[in-house]
Amino acid sequence: MSFSTDAKSEIMRQPYKDRRDVRAELTAFALLAGSVSFRGSGRYLLSTSSENAAVMRYAFMQARRVAQVTPEIQTVRSNQLGDHVRYRLALTEEDSLALLNGLDLLDPNAFLGIRREPPKAVLAREGSRVAFVRGAFLAVGWVNHPEKAYHLEFAMPDAGHAEGLMRMLAKMGFRCGVAERKSQFVAYIKDADGVSRLLAMMGAFGAYMAFENVRIMKQLRGGVNRQMNCDDSNTDKTVRAAEKQLNDIEYLRAHGGLEALPRPLREIAEARYNNPDANLAELGQLLDPPIGKSGVNNRLRRLSALADEKRGL
Repeated sequence: MSFSTDAKSEIMRQPYKDRRDVRAELTAFALLAGSVSFRGSGRYLLSTSSENAAVMRYAFMQARRVAQVTPEIQTVRSNQLGDHVRYRLALTEEDSLALLNGLDLLDPNAFLGIRREPPKAVLAREGSRVAFVRGAFLAVGWVNHPEKAYHLEFAMPDAGHAEGLMRMLAKMGFRCGVAERKSQFVAYIKDADGVSRLLAMMGAFGAYMAFENVRIMKQLRGGVNRQMNCDDSNTDKTVRAAEKQLNDIEYLRAHGGLEALPRPLREIAEARYNNPDANLAELGQLLDPPIGKSGVNNRLRRLSALADEKRGL
């Protein structure tokens, strides 16, 4: 199974303690993955669909808990994308009306009598908001494997629902964006902290731990790579500096400037000339008496300045 499927399976195993949370979760199914057909005054046909059969079985059980209805799970095949299969939860008119009423989605003042956004009770209560997000993820959500990228999204058929979910997530402290993709509008989270926290909030604790383990390993690998790059850069700088020092010493020797130097500068010139690969600390230990890196660096800089002076630079 995919990382996303595993996360959903884990979420569906988490029990609810409050009946209001079950209704909030089913509200997300109805609004974000549902289809309502208007059959006349007070008559509707409600259905939801998913590519995940386990999600539809879960929705079936939750619908029975909320409104004591008995939906039918149908298999829908499409040849447009090969042998593509979706699973649909279909209700009769009577059961559709019962479930819409149980979810408080009936509103005589709304278009065709159906609300297009979550009821105020869902938006006002924290537990219900979390449950709505859980339902949204189960119905239209997807999360990438963290080894590839940090990305969690909710794909919806219209901009209004995508922006509404984005605002809900923003109030919960998540950084979320909305993008249009073909015929869908996608609310997404791309930062690692946000994806990780949302998995934990929804109850996908195993997926959360797996996500964090991968994230830690990626950070460690990144740290090692940065250190190696830094070491390589420092090595390059050391090599270039040593090459210039040797060139300066050769120039002073060739132009009779080495013998006239003070003893400390002649000693460091000789040490560098005989030990071209030594670092500053190693060069300092070769002197008598030994000196530190700053002292070595100061003497070598004075040599370079004398060489540049002789060159007329």
